[in-house]
Amino acid sequence: ILVIIIILIIGVLFIKSRGELYTELGENVYTNDYFGYSYVYEDGFECDLSMEKIKTTLKSQDMEIDIYYDDFNNTFNNSRTYTNYGNEHIKDNEYVDVKIDKTIHRWSYKINVLSWERKKFNAIENDKNYYLCLQYIKNKNEVYTVMIKSTYPVEYKDMINKLILLREKSGSIDDLNFDKLKHSSVVDKNTIAGKYYYDTFTDDAPMKWGIFHPLSCGGDFDSLKNLENELDYKFEILLDYKGINLPPNTHLFDMKDRVVEYTLQVLGDNSNPIIMYEILDGKYDDKINEYAEDIKKSKNVVLFRLNNEMNGDWCSYSAWFTQTDTGIYKEVWKYIYNKFKENGVNNTLWVWNPNWGDFPSFKWNHYLNYFPGEEYVDIIGVTGYNTGTYYEHETWRTFEEIYDPMMEEYREYFDYRFMITEFGCSSFGGDKSAWIRDMMQKIEKYNFDIAIWFSSTDYDANGNPARIYNIDETQEIKETFKNGIR
Repeated sequence: ILVIIIILIIGVLFIKSRGELYTELGENVYTNDYFGYSYVYEDGFECDLSMEKIKTTLKSQDMEIDIYYDDFNNTFNNSRTYTNYGNEHIKDNEYVDVKIDKTIHRWSYKINVLSWERKKFNAIENDKNYYLCLQYIKNKNEVYTVMIKSTYPVEYKDMINKLILLREKSGSIDDLNFDKLKHSSVVDKNTIAGKYYYDTFTDDAPMKWGIFHPLSCGGDFDSLKNLENELDYKFEILLDYKGINLPPNTHLFDMKDRVVEYTLQVLGDNSNPIIMYEILDGKYDDKINEYAEDIKKSKNVVLFRLNNEMNGDWCSYSAWFTQTDTGIYKEVWKYIYNKFKENGVNNTLWVWNPNWGDFPSFKWNHYLNYFPGEEYVDIIGVTGYNTGTYYEHETWRTFEEIYDPMMEEYREYFDYRFMITEFGCSSFGGDKSAWIRDMMQKIEKYNFDIAIWFSSTDYDANGNPARIYNIDETQEIKETFKNGIR
């Protein structure tokens, strides 16, 4: 027992002093007191703290290292779901070759070691296609992750001891850095997109209302016009969704008196996530160019929303399906953006739109990790539904309960204009008319430029209505919406 105690004391002292030891040896040490770790890195690396509240990134010419800390206390997750569910799709992709998948046990914790290689893509500048993921399981609720991407294979034994877990945490999250994301691309005022942007996305303009109306997407506008007559209001924006393998609804690009929020989702057959890699492999260039040409021909602005809700595991373009690498999403976004640019498209405004919550709620899946870059995004889209109580664990939420915390965070992180790209209130679990009435009284305080109601129904696995968001569900709901807009 005495020998064990002595060994433990020596180990604790070694861990505590190790950062100082490396410093004395002339190496570089980054310490995050709030998350409780230090990381030793070699010369030639730049320490990127622009997203320090979410992750710290170390960059060299040939390697990129992301460091995350997850604390699952008071959540539905734990270290087991993190490693089991989170790693579920590491090995199921023909573009990926897993080299190592094992667990190393340390004195007080264990380390999951995952190493894989994927095909190198010419579309990605200096593509880092060798991966090493080290997951340090401190206890059932705390996990530290070091994700390494490199242009060459990395030996895990050379990297595994560079992360030092501190005995105690200190400080506040406010001590950590975050560089606010700003709209850096200049929208040309002389273009169709520019005129619409500066007329709509400004404090001086009234908020515009839009709607998702399924029949209109197919070209049948009669029922929408009947609804608008009842509401005494014409919706200025129509929402549409389309998978990249399906032909676009070009009639929506050419509407004379409306604008389309066009949602292009990169979904393969049976939602096969391999399509994300195939795009970077150039296999979808013809389809992307076709979309670009169809939009370019239009005399209208297109609010182009690409791969929305990417931080949700129901989307096959989520990093959950691409080996936890959110960089694949960002590269696909930039690839399509640049294809549009090569085709001379100047009537699109690019809407980047995560889901209100991260699912799974792991740091590597944080919505900010999907942001493709300030020069590639014109508008930040927000999405938050009152989904009702049809499904277990869902709760009835007021408009403020959804949007207060979300917009407080978004305004801290973004210096952008905002629009609600889609939202609604279900009928199960509460008074939908009262919810709409309250929403209409509260929405103005958020200064959204556009709000789009999802007037449709989600069905459960058996085909039963689960979330009824339709505006025309009852006469009372229609009257409430009509009075609210008025």
